[in-house]
Amino acid sequence: MSRNLKENYNKLIEMEMEIDQLLSEKKYIQVKLLHQYNDIKDAAQIVISHIANLEETTITEVHKRLKLKE
Repeated sequence: MSRNLKENYNKLIEMEMEIDQLLSEKKYIQVKLLHQYNDIKDAAQIVISHIANLEETTITEVHKRLKLKE
């Protein structure tokens, strides 16, 4: 393998490693954000459940009144 070809190959390998690292970090951020979203959604459902209990109605009715998707 010529020297120039070898240098290009090594640069390509380095770039591939950088891309893999960036994709890994992006995936980590997506998982973290999804986890936060699920925690917030769970908390909202607990609040809605308590509202339904206090009003002696169903969770579905509270969802409808608040114009939330079921």
